[in-house]
Amino acid sequence: MKQLLLLISLSLFSLSASALSDYEPFADSTGSGGTSYLTGANLIGQVNATAHPWFQAGPAGNPQPTIAAGDLTVPGLFSTGGGQSAAFGGNGQSARINLSVGSGGFTTGSVYFSFAMKLTDLSALTTNGTFWAGFNNSQGTQTTTPGTVVTRVMTRSATNGFNLGLQEGSQTVLGSLVWDSNVYTTSDTIFLVGSYTFGPGTGDDVSQLWINPNVSTFGAASAPGGALISNGGTDIARVASFVLYDRAANEPSGAVDDLRFGLTWADVTPPVPEPFSIAFGAIGLAVFTGRRFLRKSC
Repeated sequence: MKQLLLLISLSLFSLSASALSDYEPFADSTGSGGTSYLTGANLIGQVNATAHPWFQAGPAGNPQPTIAAGDLTVPGLFSTGGGQSAAFGGNGQSARINLSVGSGGFTTGSVYFSFAMKLTDLSALTTNGTFWAGFNNSQGTQTTTPGTVVTRVMTRSATNGFNLGLQEGSQTVLGSLVWDSNVYTTSDTIFLVGSYTFGPGTGDDVSQLWINPNVSTFGAASAPGGALISNGGTDIARVASFVLYDRAANEPSGAVDDLRFGLTWADVTPPVPEPFSIAFGAIGLAVFTGRRFLRKSC
């Protein structure tokens, strides 16, 4: 049933999304030629239902992101479930997944990501903070930790919890670092949407981060207001991949789920579909399956 829901969701995305619309629910993908995503297994080496593998991104060692038990649920956001997520945290080896684009990556327009997150251990966090996720300019396996990262998801220690922040690019450009004043705890499941927009000139690219956007905006044709905005950092030449880091001793531990990439807000914020949409997707899947069967029979 879960594999059927995943296939239906991919069918719906293919009907409505832009050129890029990738979905990673961290679920068993053996029915689609991927890997099993067994709980406790390393994330590096897993292959999802759209044939996207997770690559090593940094020196070999532990800790590294792993498959964790349990979904992270965002009310109103469509999810295929699967019962698993991806755990991260600590100073070790990171994992990278390529976007659906050639090695040249995206160099114009906007690129989005979204995911649900929950931090489980804040003991290593400092008040200066650190980043643990973001877009990267390279693809495939890398034995050094990727440093060219934009739309950096930042976390810092705060009284009774933590703050989330955003940085467009290089961490040495302190003016590009912005923080949300809200304090979150290990009890909170948080939905993040990030974007990177290329400007026409040099040094004019912009990153944005929405924290728990209103469910009424899910699937909207354009992004809402209310985002953290970061610019003035070091721009990136291309967006080609996404990295989930285990890169720093002061990195918190946590989990992410329902990771998406797209070229529009709607791509990465699909609402729970109406019953008609589910039926339409199921019909489309049945037609596709029937055509494949007929081809094999001829």
